[in-house]
Amino acid sequence: MAAGLVESENVRMQAGSGEACAATVYRPTTRADESHPCVVLGAGGTLTRQDGIPDYARRIAAAGFAALAFDYRHWGDSDGEPRRLISLPRQLADWRTAVAHARSLDGIDPDRIATWGMSSGGGHALMTAAADSRIAAVIALVPMADGLPFSLSPPRRRIVWHELRKRLARRPAGVPAAGPPGSLAFFDEPEALSGFERLAAPNGWRNQMILAFDSIAPLYRPVRKAARIKGSVMVQLGEQDTMAPRRAVERTAERAQVGELWRYPIDHFGCFWPGHIDRVAGDQVSFLRRVLAPAGHSG
Repeated sequence: MAAGLVESENVRMQAGSGEACAATVYRPTTRADESHPCVVLGAGGTLTRQDGIPDYARRIAAAGFAALAFDYRHWGDSDGEPRRLISLPRQLADWRTAVAHARSLDGIDPDRIATWGMSSGGGHALMTAAADSRIAAVIALVPMADGLPFSLSPPRRRIVWHELRKRLARRPAGVPAAGPPGSLAFFDEPEALSGFERLAAPNGWRNQMILAFDSIAPLYRPVRKAARIKGSVMVQLGEQDTMAPRRAVERTAERAQVGELWRYPIDHFGCFWPGHIDRVAGDQVSFLRRVLAPAGHSG
């Protein structure tokens, strides 16, 4: 994408309780008179809107769409204490805030909003669309589609017991988000630590997280909500992904009313690396052009 095709603006969105989420709005510099669709982008749970997300947001905006990328509360430039807290209910509430803000923007068609999420953000994108029938499309990129098999894996079981013991002893909570295989980290899959470290922006990802007690991962099952989504759903699966349970990703596409499953020879983070991102993002743009028909572009 040529430089100069996209303009961006940082904004803040009120998320309740006096807290605000930081966001960046991307737009094509050449705009049609009519309203544009808007894609709302959310990162994985421990990532920020600076960690790889701009590479997708800029490509989407250069293709003729608006895009809004945001940080969850407790992360990045958003408000919220303690820092780096993982709360699934709060993150889902932040998605609703972001969608509402996108609909309120000048020059945006409120009925042509798409949700875009990577990893747990992909699960949130699906859950948000399942609860909001006005969402026109979903892109779920290597999504965490089912918290049950995910939470039953050895590293997550170790972390839950570790956190519980620390809190019962009233010691400060917090664990590494990623570590080598077998380590006491929330993600110890082979690609986890190197993927996070390579992706991290200077002011983005940090290798620490705190689990909130309201985040009951076994009950978090976007795959079971897929059939409720009214809009078109694009599910992008990494064939070498060891972090997102594969069968749940496949079933999400199968259960969606209008679902598509796309497969790529990548691990959980491969969608961001040279040699893959152009294909993955290009397929997303083609999908968005088909289902949202942005002004000034044909399929």
